[in-house]
Amino acid sequence: MSADSRVRDAAVPVLFHPYLHKRDIFVSHDDPSVITGIIDWQSCSIEPAFWYADEVPDFATGVASSVSAEGADDSELCMKTYEVCTQFLTPKLALPKSMDEGMFRPFQYCYRTWKDGAVAFQHELIETSQDWEALGLPGSCPFILPTPEDMSLHRKEYKCFEAAQNLKRDLSSSLDTASDGWVPLCDWEAAKSGNKAMFNGMLEAVLTNNDPDEDEPIKDERDLRDI
Repeated sequence: MSADSRVRDAAVPVLFHPYLHKRDIFVSHDDPSVITGIIDWQSCSIEPAFWYADEVPDFATGVASSVSAEGADDSELCMKTYEVCTQFLTPKLALPKSMDEGMFRPFQYCYRTWKDGAVAFQHELIETSQDWEALGLPGSCPFILPTPEDMSLHRKEYKCFEAAQNLKRDLSSSLDTASDGWVPLCDWEAAKSGNKAMFNGMLEAVLTNNDPDEDEPIKDERDLRDI
């Protein structure tokens, strides 16, 4: 895959600030449209353009359903503005964004097994193998698909992985925290109380569900705590 011309074209080196979120951007008190400083540069690096092409700063992501209509409108505006600016102001990112992400996902996940676990990377390899011809790649995929028994086990493990990721995203959005869970010290107690309340609510929903679907990844308290 790395020899494919499409991958090479989308792999031009780009200087990235991977944590360009609200808490790292300082703006003018008099004019919020004026950026006065950007911090948190310690993870800045030069990477292939596709490496962070799917990353979206927190100011350009969706909001929880509990947010007011006005807040939702502002969020939608930020999302659209970010998409337009990316297309015209950062063309090196626009190219991989416009391509089938299946061309890049194995590269993006191969180094994240320490964080996401092996199941996410295995899933990408399975998807790549199944889509090899559709992606226009030559020959056959060197990754051999798992046996039916192993594939069944993988599907269960991947559902748990997805449930964990969705839970983290929903908590982050509802509690207005960074994707890594960071909150300002002044908001810590409120965020902790909110997190506990949401967990108890989800736990009650799980425990009172007397007829869970067969493929439901969270069936009891242990499953919920594991993710």
